[in-house]
Amino acid sequence: MDEDGRGGESGVSPVIAALLILALTVLLTGVLAVGILSLGMQAPAPAAGIMISENTGVITLAHFSGATLSAGEYAVLVNGIDHTADFQADERDFGPGMRLTWNYGVTKPLSSVSVVYTGGGGSVVIAEKQFYREGKGEVNAAFTASVAEGRNATSQVKTGVSGTKPLPGVIAGKADLWVVLDQVSNQATVEFTADEDGSDLTFSWASGNEQTAYGRKADFAYHSAGLYTVRLDVRNVTSGEVGASSMKIFVRDPGLSALAWVKSNETYTTELWNIAGRGYIDGGGGTGHTDRVWRLQFSYPTTHGFQMVFYFEKTDETPSTQVEYHVSSLERKWYHITGVYDQRGTSPQERSKLYIYGTDSGTIRGLINENLPLNTPTQPRYDVTRWTIENGNFTTEMQHEVDFPLTSEEITAIYTLESGEYIE
Repeated sequence: MDEDGRGGESGVSPVIAALLILALTVLLTGVLAVGILSLGMQAPAPAAGIMISENTGVITLAHFSGATLSAGEYAVLVNGIDHTADFQADERDFGPGMRLTWNYGVTKPLSSVSVVYTGGGGSVVIAEKQFYREGKGEVNAAFTASVAEGRNATSQVKTGVSGTKPLPGVIAGKADLWVVLDQVSNQATVEFTADEDGSDLTFSWASGNEQTAYGRKADFAYHSAGLYTVRLDVRNVTSGEVGASSMKIFVRDPGLSALAWVKSNETYTTELWNIAGRGYIDGGGGTGHTDRVWRLQFSYPTTHGFQMVFYFEKTDETPSTQVEYHVSSLERKWYHITGVYDQRGTSPQERSKLYIYGTDSGTIRGLINENLPLNTPTQPRYDVTRWTIENGNFTTEMQHEVDFPLTSEEITAIYTLESGEYIE
């Protein structure tokens, strides 16, 4: 029996051992799970549907469904390099219905574009597309422009006119070509010509206002003021080389802006003093206005301040538009004065304005005639002269004149840049 008993004890031991092993396994598994959770799990990447495409050098990311990617938690990689800023996405949420674009160009190689989620302590690729475009040689795509209808103000804005200085770069640098709308047709037509020519070249133009053209030359018509970017794409069909270039065209409404720094050399209580002007004949007003365009004057006691007078084509009444600034001129104090006549204005306040120190003075006086265009003087258009009273009553400096109305923001920018040269 002892032998049978010992045999029974030997049969039970494996069962107990198995139960002990199972219990120990469960215990260790629980400890391991607790340890993993205590370390923290990486948050899952948001699910977002993003389509990546490229057309004529422009890379587009279109978000069509799913979660919004918060600014700072995603990056856009092009050829493995972070170009999020080029897509203007550094501080921008990217959600359904939105598009991000970058004009990467057509000559550089393009291998891949990726959208990477960087939140949650790791990086996960949400969308990616492979491209197999090798870099290509570039063909010259430069082009020139000429104004066929309207008025070209580039020479005034960029180089100034006789007796004046060019506008500061903050204004002149806004565009490559300045065009004033024609007063009769209410449009400006600009002709563009590519520098290169050849039977193996193709040309594609975009006007900036939804017009297109093909061929070495293109004519585009503009009917409203604004800043437009004209683009030319050139392709060599034999070699596969491509090139692109662009030009900024600033179309402006017809009118006139005249600017000057003026200092009174003494205090005045009588008389009317002519300070600066254009196409100026007689000194006392008179009726001989056939070759006048504008005049800056100081009048006391009539207005007790500065006047800007715009003259138009002569009629029996010699119509003019006049704006005033009612303030007594202080001795040896510089005044920055700007007169603006806008032929598109629908009211006297919109047509004629006088700015002092870059701020609209808001005063209007004089006969308003909006039907007649500004006079084209008998003397050359760019013959602008500074008038300073012979006995030194006033000093005039930094005179500008342009063939279109400047905006309040532009006038303020010019005043701000120039004011450091003058002590008030």
